[in-house]
Amino acid sequence: MTTQDARADGPVMSTVASPAVGPAASPTADPVMSTVASPAVGPTAGPPVTALGRPSTARHRRPRRLATLARPGMPSGIAVAAGNAAAILIGLASGIVTARVLGPTARGAFVATQTMSGVAAVVLTLGVTQAVVTGRGSDRDLAGPLLAQVAVVALVAAALFGTLAGVGAQPWLDGYGVIGAAAATAGAVAASLASGMAQRRSRMTGEFQLVRLLPSLAGLFLLVVAWRAGTREVGVWLLCSGVGVAVPAVVMLARTLGEPGTPRRPARFLPSRALVRGAVAALPTAIGAQVIYRLDSVVVAAARPTSDVAFYGVAATASLTCTALGQAVGMLAFSRLRHAHGLNQQRLLIRRGVRWALGVAAGVALPVMLLAPELITLCYGREFLPAVAPTRALVLAAIPLSADYLLIHALLSLSGQRSVYGTQALAAALTVVGLCVTVPTGNLALIAAMSIVIYTLSAALMFGAVLRRTAPNRRDTAPNRPASAERS
Repeated sequence: MTTQDARADGPVMSTVASPAVGPAASPTADPVMSTVASPAVGPTAGPPVTALGRPSTARHRRPRRLATLARPGMPSGIAVAAGNAAAILIGLASGIVTARVLGPTARGAFVATQTMSGVAAVVLTLGVTQAVVTGRGSDRDLAGPLLAQVAVVALVAAALFGTLAGVGAQPWLDGYGVIGAAAATAGAVAASLASGMAQRRSRMTGEFQLVRLLPSLAGLFLLVVAWRAGTREVGVWLLCSGVGVAVPAVVMLARTLGEPGTPRRPARFLPSRALVRGAVAALPTAIGAQVIYRLDSVVVAAARPTSDVAFYGVAATASLTCTALGQAVGMLAFSRLRHAHGLNQQRLLIRRGVRWALGVAAGVALPVMLLAPELITLCYGREFLPAVAPTRALVLAAIPLSADYLLIHALLSLSGQRSVYGTQALAAALTVVGLCVTVPTGNLALIAAMSIVIYTLSAALMFGAVLRRTAPNRRDTAPNRPASAERS
């Protein structure tokens, strides 16, 4: 089904960012797959803890376990949570502007193209962001391959959307729209790679947040310019959104790669074998975590009338908000996972993080569900009231989804890749079957209701796998393997 970089009603790009659910999503001007849904759980670790088995040297009297857990990487954790909140607000503002100006039909066309652009960006990132974060090689070898990848993505995206326009699959795409969609795709990949560089250098409180938010802000600014110019052409709006994302993202990536200590001219444009191996290893998880949960939005965008796409996008935005807030709180506990002393502490942190994520997501989702008609009328206008029923379903689905992404990170940190792959494969299969049954009915609430069942099942299976891997009868050593942990 959808997200975070997750679901929402604009570009899918977020990213996750973050290795867990990845930088593979990148910031965008509208919330369909905004970076919001992509919390950077992995690299947000706090200060080092004492070596395994060494007595704690804390000067207070609290028990060792509590003392250890009280030393989180709060600055980076809070910065990521604040970044999520800011991205939510930017995405919501973008959604309101497009809804108020374009109306359901034109906005549905806008969202349909952005949804395709966001998913294309996730796939075309090719797992390189995670490989950049975890790679051991020199930064000087990354400049050429990363810039070359962005250039190739722009060409591939231009061909993709040009084809969609040519065959009439998206008849609203004109020259402006094709350029805008290609720019949005390339910008999402550039932002994802730049966020990976920031995580690689542990710059989570400054550079990482700038990479996530500045492209979204620029996209919002150009959307407001289009609004003030009085145009309602979907292609022009796509161009404004795409260029707004792409220009700052590419500039920031180039600036990051050209920092002191790296050569001004790339030494090579082909990636190293180590980078390719890391990307191949990360690709299944990156795509699984970001595409499987967006399949419903993609199919709705491809198969339903544009007005339905607009209504479903509103529902997805509400779902994304609840999911992102739950994840932002849960990640404060999960950011300490890689520095826990053993299985008992890891188990405690995971249970606490899941509890927080579910509690916060439920605390936001239930009022949104009850007040959906009033909130949709206030934000989008009465024309969007058909979005009420799918919104109520998707915000309920956001509760288990908020924990699902965090549990993916936990399993990867515990070398539980097989459990992640197995659960994602099951979720994908059930989603495809469910969509084949529900989409032809045209009932958006029924399509959205599938998410409740599938997300709940996925989160339950992953939580069970985490508990098994941290069971007290397992060998209680620090099982954190840097390679597998960082893949998250």
